[in-house]
Amino acid sequence: MSIKNHGWAHGAYGCVLCVLLAAYAQAQHSESTIGRIVTDNARVSMDAAVRSVWGRDDYAQYVVGLDYHKIWSVNQRDIGVLTIQPYVVNFAGKMATPYFFDGRDTELTWRITNFNYMMLPSGALRIRVGHFEIPFGLEQNADTNGTLRQYSASADRGIKADWGGTINGVLPHWEYEFALSRGSGNDISSRDNPLVLSGRIGSASHRNWIVGGSFFEGRVQTPTSAIRRKRIGVDASYYYRHWGILGEASYGDDAGFRREHYLIEFSWRNALESIQLYSQYHVQNKERSMVNIKNQSQRLTIGVEWALGRRFSINAQWWEPTNTAASVNPPSEFAAQLRYRL
Repeated sequence: MSIKNHGWAHGAYGCVLCVLLAAYAQAQHSESTIGRIVTDNARVSMDAAVRSVWGRDDYAQYVVGLDYHKIWSVNQRDIGVLTIQPYVVNFAGKMATPYFFDGRDTELTWRITNFNYMMLPSGALRIRVGHFEIPFGLEQNADTNGTLRQYSASADRGIKADWGGTINGVLPHWEYEFALSRGSGNDISSRDNPLVLSGRIGSASHRNWIVGGSFFEGRVQTPTSAIRRKRIGVDASYYYRHWGILGEASYGDDAGFRREHYLIEFSWRNALESIQLYSQYHVQNKERSMVNIKNQSQRLTIGVEWALGRRFSINAQWWEPTNTAASVNPPSEFAAQLRYRL
Protein backbone atom coordinates (compact mmCIF):
# COMPACT_ATOMS: atom_id res chain seq x y z
CA MET A 1 0.00 0.00 0.00
CA SER A 2 1.91 3.04 -1.17
CA ILE A 3 1.10 6.62 -0.31
CA LYS A 4 0.88 7.47 -3.99
CA ASN A 5 -1.70 4.85 -4.89
CA HIS A 6 -3.48 4.29 -1.62
CA GLY A 7 -3.18 7.56 0.25
CA TRP A 8 -6.70 7.12 1.60
CA ALA A 9 -5.49 4.53 4.10
CA HIS A 10 -2.72 6.72 5.47
CA GLY A 11 -5.16 9.63 5.61
CA ALA A 12 -7.75 7.49 7.40
CA TYR A 13 -5.25 6.48 10.06
CA GLY A 14 -4.22 10.09 10.50
CA CYS A 15 -7.84 11.19 10.80
CA VAL A 16 -8.47 8.62 13.52
CA LEU A 17 -5.57 9.98 15.56
CA CYS A 18 -6.71 13.57 15.00
CA VAL A 19 -10.24 12.68 16.11
CA LEU A 20 -8.91 11.09 19.30
CA LEU A 21 -6.79 14.15 20.03
CA ALA A 22 -9.73 16.48 19.36
CA ALA A 23 -12.00 14.37 21.55
CA TYR A 24 -9.55 14.64 24.43
CA ALA A 25 -9.28 18.42 23.96
CA GLN A 26 -13.07 18.67 24.00
CA ALA A 27 -13.28 16.50 27.12
CA GLN A 28 -10.91 18.85 28.94
CA HIS A 29 -13.47 21.63 28.60
CA SER A 30 -16.44 19.44 29.43
CA GLU A 31 -18.12 19.36 32.82
CA SER A 32 -19.77 16.01 32.10
CA THR A 33 -18.99 12.84 33.99
CA ILE A 34 -17.47 11.27 30.87
CA GLY A 35 -15.26 14.32 30.36
CA ARG A 36 -13.92 14.08 33.90
CA ILE A 37 -13.29 10.35 33.54
CA VAL A 38 -11.26 10.92 30.37
CA THR A 39 -9.14 13.84 31.63
CA ASP A 40 -8.72 13.43 35.41
CA ASN A 41 -5.15 12.35 36.28
CA ALA A 42 -4.47 12.00 32.52
CA ARG A 43 -2.06 13.41 30.00
CA VAL A 44 -2.05 13.10 26.23
CA SER A 45 0.55 14.11 23.65
CA MET A 46 1.10 13.84 19.93
CA ASP A 47 4.31 12.20 18.78
CA ALA A 48 5.72 12.59 15.26
CA ALA A 49 9.08 11.57 13.82
CA VAL A 50 10.95 11.51 10.51
CA ARG A 51 13.79 9.02 10.12
CA SER A 52 16.27 8.52 7.27
CA VAL A 53 18.47 5.45 6.93
CA TRP A 54 21.45 5.01 4.60
CA GLY A 55 23.19 1.66 4.10
CA ARG A 56 22.11 -1.62 2.58
CA ASP A 57 18.56 -0.27 2.17
CA ASP A 58 18.22 3.50 1.80
CA TYR A 59 14.76 4.55 2.98
CA ALA A 60 12.74 7.02 5.02
CA GLN A 61 10.27 6.32 7.81
CA TYR A 62 7.44 8.61 8.93
CA VAL A 63 5.65 8.12 12.24
CA VAL A 64 2.74 9.94 13.87
CA GLY A 65 0.84 8.80 16.93
CA LEU A 66 -0.79 9.52 20.26
CA ASP A 67 0.40 8.85 23.80
CA TYR A 68 -2.44 8.70 26.36
CA HIS A 69 -1.54 8.00 29.98
CA LYS A 70 -4.09 7.96 32.81
CA ILE A 71 -3.94 7.01 36.48
CA TRP A 72 -7.29 5.57 37.56
CA SER A 73 -8.34 6.33 41.12
CA VAL A 74 -11.32 5.34 43.27
CA ASN A 75 -11.97 7.01 46.64
CA GLN A 76 -8.57 8.72 46.45
CA ARG A 77 -6.80 5.40 45.94
CA ASP A 78 -4.89 4.64 42.74
CA ILE A 79 -6.13 1.37 41.28
CA GLY A 80 -4.25 1.21 37.99
CA VAL A 81 -2.56 2.88 35.03
CA LEU A 82 -4.00 2.98 31.50
CA THR A 83 -1.62 3.59 28.58
CA ILE A 84 -2.77 3.81 24.94
CA GLN A 85 -0.25 4.43 22.13
CA PRO A 86 -1.60 4.02 18.57
CA TYR A 87 0.96 4.97 15.89
CA VAL A 88 0.77 5.18 12.11
CA VAL A 89 4.04 4.12 10.48
CA ASN A 90 4.91 4.71 6.82
CA PHE A 91 8.00 3.54 4.94
CA ALA A 92 9.18 5.27 1.76
CA GLY A 93 11.69 3.47 -0.45
CA LYS A 94 12.19 0.45 1.82
CA MET A 95 12.68 -2.83 -0.08
CA ALA A 96 10.88 -4.97 2.51
CA THR A 97 8.60 -3.74 5.29
CA PRO A 98 7.99 -5.74 8.50
CA TYR A 99 5.97 -8.87 7.81
CA PHE A 100 2.85 -7.68 9.67
CA PHE A 101 2.54 -4.81 7.14
CA ASP A 102 1.41 -7.53 4.66
CA GLY A 103 3.41 -5.95 1.85
CA ARG A 104 2.01 -2.46 2.46
CA ASP A 105 3.99 0.72 3.10
CA THR A 106 1.65 2.04 5.82
CA GLU A 107 0.27 0.35 8.91
CA LEU A 108 -1.39 1.19 12.21
CA THR A 109 0.90 -0.14 14.96
CA TRP A 110 0.65 -0.37 18.73
CA ARG A 111 3.48 0.45 21.07
CA ILE A 112 2.39 0.19 24.70
CA THR A 113 -1.39 -0.20 25.08
CA ASN A 114 -2.47 -1.83 28.32
CA PHE A 115 -4.05 -1.45 31.75
CA ASN A 116 -1.92 -2.28 34.78
CA TYR A 117 -4.26 -3.01 37.71
CA MET A 118 -2.91 -2.69 41.27
CA MET A 119 -4.01 -5.69 43.29
CA LEU A 120 -2.19 -4.31 46.35
CA PRO A 121 -1.97 -0.58 47.18
CA SER A 122 1.80 -0.87 47.65
CA GLY A 123 2.27 -1.98 44.03
CA ALA A 124 3.77 -5.30 45.13
CA LEU A 125 1.17 -7.21 43.07
CA ARG A 126 -0.31 -5.92 39.79
CA ILE A 127 -1.99 -7.47 36.76
CA ARG A 128 -1.31 -6.05 33.30
CA VAL A 129 -3.54 -6.79 30.28
CA GLY A 130 -3.01 -5.55 26.72
CA HIS A 131 0.03 -4.83 24.54
CA PHE A 132 3.30 -4.59 26.49
CA GLU A 133 7.04 -5.02 26.15
CA ILE A 134 8.21 -8.59 26.64
CA PRO A 135 9.86 -8.71 30.10
CA PHE A 136 13.41 -9.71 29.23
CA GLY A 137 16.80 -8.12 29.77
CA LEU A 138 17.71 -4.45 29.48
CA GLU A 139 14.52 -3.60 27.57
CA GLN A 140 12.56 -4.01 30.81
CA ASN A 141 14.03 -0.88 32.42
CA ALA A 142 15.04 1.23 29.39
CA ASP A 143 12.39 3.02 27.30
CA THR A 144 13.79 2.88 23.76
CA ASN A 145 10.44 3.10 21.93
CA GLY A 146 10.58 5.63 19.11
CA THR A 147 14.38 5.97 19.24
CA LEU A 148 17.24 4.59 17.17
CA ARG A 149 18.89 3.22 20.29
CA GLN A 150 17.86 -0.40 20.79
CA TYR A 151 19.11 -3.38 22.74
CA SER A 152 18.57 -7.06 21.92
CA ALA A 153 14.87 -7.76 21.31
CA SER A 154 14.79 -7.78 17.51
CA ALA A 155 18.24 -9.25 17.04
CA ASP A 156 17.89 -12.05 19.58
CA ARG A 157 14.23 -12.97 20.12
CA GLY A 158 12.52 -11.47 17.10
CA ILE A 159 9.78 -9.78 19.15
CA LYS A 160 9.77 -6.71 21.40
CA ALA A 161 6.11 -6.16 22.35
CA ASP A 162 3.16 -8.54 22.38
CA TRP A 163 -0.52 -8.96 23.35
CA GLY A 164 -1.37 -10.85 26.53
CA GLY A 165 -1.22 -10.53 30.29
CA THR A 166 1.38 -10.27 33.04
CA ILE A 167 1.76 -10.49 36.79
CA ASN A 168 4.16 -7.81 37.98
CA GLY A 169 5.16 -5.85 41.03
CA VAL A 170 7.66 -3.64 42.81
CA LEU A 171 9.05 -4.81 46.15
CA PRO A 172 11.38 -2.85 48.45
CA HIS A 173 14.50 -4.29 46.82
CA TRP A 174 13.25 -6.24 43.79
CA GLU A 175 10.99 -5.91 40.76
CA TYR A 176 9.41 -8.71 38.76
CA GLU A 177 7.16 -9.41 35.78
CA PHE A 178 5.97 -12.72 34.31
CA ALA A 179 4.02 -12.73 31.06
CA LEU A 180 1.92 -15.05 28.91
CA SER A 181 1.52 -13.51 25.46
CA ARG A 182 0.33 -14.35 21.97
CA GLY A 183 3.74 -14.38 20.27
CA SER A 184 2.48 -12.48 17.22
CA GLY A 185 3.75 -8.96 17.99
CA ASN A 186 1.68 -6.08 16.62
CA ASP A 187 -1.30 -8.18 15.54
CA ILE A 188 -3.24 -10.83 17.44
CA SER A 189 -2.74 -13.81 15.14
CA SER A 190 -3.53 -17.51 15.54
CA ARG A 191 -1.59 -18.63 12.44
CA ASP A 192 0.62 -21.61 13.40
CA ASN A 193 -0.48 -21.14 17.04
CA PRO A 194 2.23 -18.77 18.44
CA LEU A 195 2.48 -18.43 22.22
CA VAL A 196 5.23 -17.06 24.50
CA LEU A 197 6.00 -17.37 28.20
CA SER A 198 8.55 -14.87 29.52
CA GLY A 199 9.69 -13.16 32.68
CA ARG A 200 12.32 -11.17 34.50
CA ILE A 201 13.34 -10.65 38.14
CA GLY A 202 15.70 -7.79 38.91
CA SER A 203 16.89 -5.45 41.60
CA ALA A 204 15.18 -2.07 42.07
CA SER A 205 15.43 -0.03 38.86
CA HIS A 206 15.85 3.34 40.62
CA ARG A 207 19.26 2.40 42.02
CA ASN A 208 22.67 2.97 40.49
CA TRP A 209 23.46 -0.75 40.39
CA ILE A 210 20.85 -3.04 38.75
CA VAL A 211 21.04 -6.77 38.04
CA GLY A 212 18.43 -9.09 36.56
CA GLY A 213 17.71 -12.55 35.27
CA SER A 214 15.24 -13.42 32.46
CA PHE A 215 13.71 -16.34 30.59
CA PHE A 216 11.81 -16.61 27.31
CA GLU A 217 10.20 -19.68 25.73
CA GLY A 218 7.56 -20.23 23.10
CA ARG A 219 6.56 -20.04 19.46
CA VAL A 220 7.14 -16.64 17.83
CA GLN A 221 5.34 -15.58 14.66
CA THR A 222 7.57 -15.01 11.61
CA PRO A 223 6.73 -14.11 8.00
CA THR A 224 6.39 -17.80 7.09
CA SER A 225 5.58 -19.70 10.28
CA ALA A 226 5.88 -19.75 14.06
CA ILE A 227 9.37 -20.69 15.28
CA ARG A 228 10.08 -22.15 18.73
CA ARG A 229 12.60 -20.03 20.61
CA LYS A 230 14.12 -20.50 24.07
CA ARG A 231 16.34 -18.04 25.95
CA ILE A 232 17.77 -17.48 29.39
CA GLY A 233 19.55 -14.21 30.06
CA VAL A 234 21.28 -12.02 32.59
CA ASP A 235 21.65 -8.24 32.53
CA ALA A 236 23.42 -5.62 34.62
CA SER A 237 23.52 -1.82 34.68
CA TYR A 238 25.72 0.55 36.64
CA TYR A 239 25.42 4.35 36.73
CA TYR A 240 28.05 6.67 38.20
CA ARG A 241 27.45 10.40 37.96
CA HIS A 242 27.13 11.13 34.21
CA TRP A 243 28.34 7.68 33.11
CA GLY A 244 26.58 4.39 32.54
CA ILE A 245 27.65 0.88 31.63
CA LEU A 246 25.07 -1.76 30.65
CA GLY A 247 25.50 -5.39 29.68
CA GLU A 248 23.33 -8.31 28.63
CA ALA A 249 24.01 -11.93 27.74
CA SER A 250 21.53 -14.57 26.58
CA TYR A 251 21.77 -18.21 25.57
CA GLY A 252 19.24 -20.56 23.98
CA ASP A 253 18.07 -22.01 20.70
CA ASP A 254 15.81 -21.41 17.70
CA ALA A 255 14.07 -24.64 16.63
CA GLY A 256 16.94 -26.62 18.16
CA PHE A 257 19.79 -24.52 16.71
CA ARG A 258 21.95 -22.84 19.34
CA ARG A 259 21.92 -19.06 19.77
CA GLU A 260 24.10 -16.74 21.86
CA HIS A 261 23.87 -12.97 22.15
CA TYR A 262 26.11 -10.53 24.03
CA LEU A 263 25.82 -6.76 24.38
CA ILE A 264 27.76 -4.09 26.23
CA GLU A 265 27.03 -0.35 26.21
CA PHE A 266 28.90 2.67 27.52
CA SER A 267 27.04 5.99 27.79
CA TRP A 268 27.53 9.56 28.98
CA ARG A 269 24.90 12.20 29.75
CA ASN A 270 25.48 15.90 30.39
CA ALA A 271 24.39 17.65 33.59
CA LEU A 272 21.18 18.99 32.00
CA GLU A 273 20.38 15.48 30.64
CA SER A 274 19.78 17.03 27.22
CA ILE A 275 22.61 15.19 25.43
CA GLN A 276 23.45 11.52 25.66
CA LEU A 277 26.30 9.77 23.86
CA TYR A 278 26.42 5.99 23.72
CA SER A 279 28.45 3.18 22.19
CA GLN A 280 27.32 -0.45 21.92
CA TYR A 281 29.07 -3.65 20.92
CA HIS A 282 26.95 -6.64 19.86
CA VAL A 283 28.12 -10.22 19.35
CA GLN A 284 25.73 -12.90 18.09
CA ASN A 285 26.54 -16.56 17.47
CA LYS A 286 24.16 -18.70 15.40
CA GLU A 287 24.37 -22.42 14.79
CA ARG A 288 23.37 -23.01 11.18
CA SER A 289 23.09 -26.80 10.96
CA MET A 290 23.11 -29.97 13.01
CA VAL A 291 26.80 -30.48 12.19
CA ASN A 292 27.60 -27.41 14.31
CA ILE A 293 28.37 -24.91 11.56
CA LYS A 294 28.43 -21.50 13.24
CA ASN A 295 27.97 -17.97 11.99
CA GLN A 296 29.12 -15.05 14.11
CA SER A 297 28.12 -11.44 13.64
CA GLN A 298 29.69 -8.51 15.46
CA ARG A 299 28.91 -4.84 15.20
CA LEU A 300 29.90 -1.55 16.76
CA THR A 301 27.25 1.14 17.25
CA ILE A 302 27.86 4.81 18.09
CA GLY A 303 24.97 7.18 18.69
CA VAL A 304 23.82 10.51 20.11
CA GLU A 305 20.47 11.68 21.49
CA TRP A 306 19.98 15.45 21.77
CA ALA A 307 16.89 17.10 23.25
CA LEU A 308 16.25 20.55 21.77
CA GLY A 309 14.00 22.00 24.45
CA ARG A 310 10.80 20.23 25.49
CA ARG A 311 9.39 19.52 22.02
CA PHE A 312 12.15 18.51 19.60
CA SER A 313 14.85 15.89 19.77
CA ILE A 314 17.51 14.65 17.35
CA ASN A 315 18.84 11.12 17.30
CA ALA A 316 21.71 9.94 15.09
CA GLN A 317 23.37 6.54 14.99
CA TRP A 318 26.07 4.77 13.00
CA TRP A 319 26.90 1.10 13.09
CA GLU A 320 29.69 -0.91 11.49
CA PRO A 321 30.23 -4.70 11.24
CA THR A 322 33.60 -5.61 12.77
CA ASN A 323 34.08 -9.32 12.01
CA THR A 324 35.81 -8.72 8.68
CA ALA A 325 36.83 -12.39 8.44
CA ALA A 326 33.23 -13.39 7.78
CA SER A 327 32.38 -14.44 4.23
CA VAL A 328 29.49 -12.01 3.93
CA ASN A 329 29.36 -8.70 5.79
CA PRO A 330 26.48 -6.22 5.76
CA PRO A 331 27.45 -2.65 4.88
CA SER A 332 27.79 0.16 7.38
CA GLU A 333 24.59 1.98 8.22
CA PHE A 334 23.84 5.54 9.29
CA ALA A 335 20.47 6.77 10.53
CA ALA A 336 19.17 10.15 11.67
CA GLN A 337 15.82 11.04 13.23
CA LEU A 338 13.97 14.26 14.07
CA ARG A 339 11.21 13.82 16.65
CA TYR A 340 8.50 16.23 17.84
CA ARG A 341 6.20 15.82 20.83
CA LEU A 342 3.26 18.14 21.51
